[in-house]
Amino acid sequence: MQYRTYNVPLALLGTYTTCRLVVRATDPVELGDSLAAEPNDEVVMLQLLDIEAELDALETSGYGIPIEVVLNDPQTEAGKLYRVMKLQRTHPVRIVIPVVAGFSKAIKVASSLNLPVKLEGTQPDATLIEELCDALDHYLHNKAVSQPIEYFSGLLMARLHRMPITLWDIQEEDPASVRYITDDGNEVIARRPFVPVTQSIDSFRFAHTKQVLSPGEECASCEFFPECAGYFKWPDRNFSCEGIKRVFRKLHDAANELQDDLSIYPITSMEPVR
Repeated sequence: MQYRTYNVPLALLGTYTTCRLVVRATDPVELGDSLAAEPNDEVVMLQLLDIEAELDALETSGYGIPIEVVLNDPQTEAGKLYRVMKLQRTHPVRIVIPVVAGFSKAIKVASSLNLPVKLEGTQPDATLIEELCDALDHYLHNKAVSQPIEYFSGLLMARLHRMPITLWDIQEEDPASVRYITDDGNEVIARRPFVPVTQSIDSFRFAHTKQVLSPGEECASCEFFPECAGYFKWPDRNFSCEGIKRVFRKLHDAANELQDDLSIYPITSMEPVR
């Protein structure tokens, strides 16, 4: 069986003792105290759910463990991103930004601070598509951007290098390898506990893929299915992907341009001196 990672609330940390863990909390003091009291080599990431919390406790706790700082309202919290800079002295830091109105402001601030970003959320409406395209242009063409912005970065590399990975992998939401445990102990898919799953989580990807590739379904004839794998057909299978295809197309065009640029330079090999 595959060795899964479980995203668990701090209160349930003691329940999961033999698996890889992402531990989330709103209070960094409680999180730091817990790590100090009971060190756990299985903790592979910490998630801080409140950017306004006092961060000093995490500077000296769990040295080297990556920390994700999750924004709730990216438009208003963008100006607070400078607060996490102190954590970079002792931890790799990534900012999780929900794709809601105004999210691109937080992307631009995070990029200016040299912070990696992960976008979170699916099935954007028409307004968000425009903002996604603007954010993608910022990622592709702003020379000041030096850190990954997922899922843009992962999709671009997958296309450029013909890598067999999908958005489920890039977004760390494939239930075969990652499970989210709600605050009340329920096991669900990703950080979206409000989405009901009518079948076993173990068989979710297989059943979902079978549904979206049925004859007449949008995915069945979509050129971007190899990378998307029906990611944007969850939770609403009737969601139209016409808008999000603009994002995929921009990424494909950018990958093709990069391939053309790289083809200009001949591949050389270093022969050993005899």
